[in-house]
Parts: sequence; structure tokens; C-alpha cells
Amino acid sequence: MTASAALLGVEIYLAWNREYLPTSPALELGGSFGSSDGRPLRFVVLGDSTAAGLGASGPQHAYATVLSHRLADRGWRVDLRVHGVSGARVKSVLEEQVPLAVKAKPDLVFVGIGANDVTHLTSLNDVERDFALIVDRLLESGAALAVAGPPDMRAAAWLEPLRSLAGWRGRQVAGVMRKVAEDRGVPVVPLAERAGPYFASNPTEAYGGDEFHPGDGGYRAWAKAIFPALIEALREGG
Repeated sequence: MTASAALLGVEIYLAWNREYLPTSPALELGGSFGSSDGRPLRFVVLGDSTAAGLGASGPQHAYATVLSHRLADRGWRVDLRVHGVSGARVKSVLEEQVPLAVKAKPDLVFVGIGANDVTHLTSLNDVERDFALIVDRLLESGAALAVAGPPDMRAAAWLEPLRSLAGWRGRQVAGVMRKVAEDRGVPVVPLAERAGPYFASNPTEAYGGDEFHPGDGGYRAWAKAIFPALIEALREGG
């Protein structure tokens, strides 16, 4: 075994056994936002621990909540429903969360997923197949749809060369998901490109306590990156 391979093995072991933020109790997300006479908008968010707001200091700082406030400011009366679950991968969103979203008869859906597929080395073929099914089934529901793949995976919690390797793998997964979305005319958020520089230059503000999940500042940056895609989806959906 070469020295570089041994170093990477040690870093993977340290990253796997690192203490990350506890996933319970989960934040209670959802509710109504905006004026009672606003245009009704049932907004559903699907994804992993970031959709669930893990790392935020309170529900008001989760990106789903921040986005709902911004939609309300545009004149919608938002009914927010969040089905994100810590640890979720593309396949579990397809099997467990999409049926809940469809049942809710949403007007707008945002799917943010892929980070756990990066860390668990889900094959790109599986990511592509399952993500295509997610997009197709949500479009069949008639909802406006916007999506995002994994963020910049070069987390402050990890050391080099693992950090750069995770970033490379994250770009692979994001690229597969981007192609699926673009082939179907679905707005896709280049989350790593839009929010990554903020995390790199402001890690204390951007990250939560484990230096892996976003904190309040990071979720604000994500919401800023995501919001234009929601407006585009609503515009295209009429």
C-alpha cells in the first residue's frame, strides 16, 4: 500500500467515525406563510438532512422556511410541507418521499438530494435511473418542479486529499442529475457553484457545529441560490 493510499484510508476512517450533528429531535418544519388573501401555493420540499434543516439553530433558518417566506413576499400564500429525512439518498426519495408529495397534490416541489449518494458511493447509473423516475413522477403530478444535486462536498470537516476527492465525486453525481433535469426542461440549481464559494470563504458562518452540515448562514446562501429556480419553475408552469 502506498503512503497516499494509507493516508486516504486513515482520513476515510476518521470521517466515518467523526461525531456529526444528532438527527433527532428533528426540526418541526411546515405551516402557512403569507397573507390570507395571497395566491394559494402548496409547496413541498423533498430531500435529505439539509431539507430537514439539520444544522439550523431553529425552524426559521431552514432553507425550506426561508424560501417560503420569500415566496410569500412575492404574493403567494404558502402551505409548506417538508418530507426530507436525514440520511436519505436518491432511491429513498423515490420510494418513500415522492408518494407523499404526489398525495399532497402540490403546486410546487423542490428536490435537493445527492450528498449521501456521494458519501455512500452510489453508482452513477443507479443515481441516473432513480432520479429520472423522481423527476418523471413529480412532473406527472402536474406540479411545477425545481431540483438540485449535491452541494460542494469539500466540507471543512474533512482533510485533504479526502476533501478534494469528495468534491470530485460530488461533481460527478451533480452532473448526472443535471443532465436528467435539463433533458426534461426542469430548472436545476448549480448549488456547488452558487453557494460553494460562500462556504469556502466564510466557514464559521456557513457551517453548523459539525463543519459538515450548513448552519444558519449556509442555509441562507442555499435559499438565495435556489429561489430563482423556483420562480422559473412557477413561470414555466403557468
